[in-house]
Amino acid sequence: MSIFVPLLRRFAKDESGVFAVLFGLMAIVLIALGGAVVDYVTLEQTRQRAQTALDAAALALQPEIFEPGYTDDAVKASALAILRERVGDPRIVDSIQISHVIANQTDGSLYFRAQFTMPTLFVSLVGVPQLSAGIEAEATRKKLALEVVMVLDNSGSMKADNRMTNLVAAAKCATNILMYSDVVDSGDTCVAAPGATLVADVKVSIVPFTMYVNVGTGNANATWMDRLNNSAIANDNMDNDDDDTTGIMTASGYTFPTSWNLFTATGESWRGCVVARPHIKTGTAASEYLDTDDTPPTGANTLFVPLFSPDMVDGVGSNSYVNDSPAVCDRPAQGTTTCTQTETRYCNWWGCSSGGTTSAPSGPTNFTSTAKFAKGIYGAHSPSCSCRAWNSWSGWTSGGTETRTRTCAGGGYIPQGLSNRELQERVCKYYAGVSGTTFSWGPNADCTRTAILPLTDNPTTVLNTINSMQADGGTNIHMGAVWGFRALSPTAPFTEGGPYDQATSKVMIIMTDGENTAYNFCGDPQGSLNGNCYHSAYGFQYNSNNSSTTTSSGGNIPRMGNPSNVANAALVTDMNQRTMDTCSNAKSAGISVYTIGLATDTVVQSTPEVVRAMLTSCATAPENARFPASPSELKATFEAIANDLSALRLAR
Repeated sequence: MSIFVPLLRRFAKDESGVFAVLFGLMAIVLIALGGAVVDYVTLEQTRQRAQTALDAAALALQPEIFEPGYTDDAVKASALAILRERVGDPRIVDSIQISHVIANQTDGSLYFRAQFTMPTLFVSLVGVPQLSAGIEAEATRKKLALEVVMVLDNSGSMKADNRMTNLVAAAKCATNILMYSDVVDSGDTCVAAPGATLVADVKVSIVPFTMYVNVGTGNANATWMDRLNNSAIANDNMDNDDDDTTGIMTASGYTFPTSWNLFTATGESWRGCVVARPHIKTGTAASEYLDTDDTPPTGANTLFVPLFSPDMVDGVGSNSYVNDSPAVCDRPAQGTTTCTQTETRYCNWWGCSSGGTTSAPSGPTNFTSTAKFAKGIYGAHSPSCSCRAWNSWSGWTSGGTETRTRTCAGGGYIPQGLSNRELQERVCKYYAGVSGTTFSWGPNADCTRTAILPLTDNPTTVLNTINSMQADGGTNIHMGAVWGFRALSPTAPFTEGGPYDQATSKVMIIMTDGENTAYNFCGDPQGSLNGNCYHSAYGFQYNSNNSSTTTSSGGNIPRMGNPSNVANAALVTDMNQRTMDTCSNAKSAGISVYTIGLATDTVVQSTPEVVRAMLTSCATAPENARFPASPSELKATFEAIANDLSALRLAR
């Protein structure tokens, strides 16, 4: 300190002026350095405004890369105009330039790189008159076209708590968000805003489901429908010869009646539903089966079999809509065909005892005839018989034991002694006709009321389909999911979908109010006869891998419930697995899957944990599985998904 004090005194007395010069020079540098902070902050603020403007240009112009006649120069000019207008800073507006434009139609991306210069206020004092900054932005929608299928539960439980009302409103709102440029809230739903335009390249499909799906009556003659009993399951529950000891009878020139023949015979029209394809492996993946994938329907088991719900045995099954023994099922008077009834009595000196009777059919076998109906074919005789009208008894024979006989007037006879199996499967009974059928009674029993709407860009058609939905019947999420998959597939049965490539984004939204349901809790004789209380999309349990050689339902064809009469819980487990297999196959094809589970806490054939795990597994990601607590939350749930699908995302 003693040395520093004299130096300080000498500095204070110095009058040479050298320090003043040095201090002046240092002041310029100090001011420039201090002002550099101001210049840098100003530059960064300007860069941020320019970045926002370039982002907006990329978002606005990205769709143009797919337009005919697109050029980089044209979109560059448009982007530059947007950038300069939005920045609006006269200091830099003329210096803004876009140096790079990269458009990639395969990825759906549009990339811009730009730069500008800004005059400085402070660092110009040290020879830096301007500063430069670069910005870049990329808007990308990798897949231009958007295809969305909404797979919607129409089962009877949707009547509860206004579930169907809320679902209709929610699905309509999602449709409007997806298909229009702007929507406004209308209370229970949302509608297209005034002046809103249709969004290009967006298609929506609706797949209502219950126990079945309805592919539409207009597809009755489609090449992918089984018109000629080509599928191994087409003859399930149908037998043509009233003979318990053999299977289907054939003859030269004879063709077995198809489901279409039987619909015509009943006088009923096919309402449009189909059953599941047989559970046959189609690929190496564990999930690949004919009933869980979109294997094109080219023939045999790949074709789709129309639902023809079989008439059940009188007094046995619930769907018994034809008398088991109508006149049309009589064996015709071919040659000596008749029923001979024999009455026997024993006589002695004090009189004759009352006699017993037996009946036996006779006449030719193995012949065809159209005397009773168009597809009549007759094999072995039935175990016993009776007549519509009898001839007179013959006289008693003489002796201790007397007999007399009578036969059918006009020949022919009524087959008797048939088993319940034969009574259920005999096709002749349908030719007697049927009337007064209902939604759950008749050959179309439980067929979903609203048909699938294939992908369309017409929002009115979509909204009308949604409005037409009605709640009725059981729940088969698997059938809904697999037909949602097929609605998005570019191959038949519905071909409105684009190819699986980078140009098309395919999305499936599955909504259900609960669980897969099966019905195997009825007692005998229906339980032992068919293994199910009701016919389902998988037929009866009896139809699965049936080893019998004496019934049309025989053959090693897996359906559902093998071996037959498995517990109801096992059937539900199989349905859940096939639902997840379908989702797995759809995701492997590139389809994004969302699931919505309403009222999963009220399920009775599964547990809430099982149902939620199934729906979460089905979704592309866990966050894609939504579980609204009440029907009133459906609108917000569908809105959120639709908004996710509609938004472009910035890549940079």
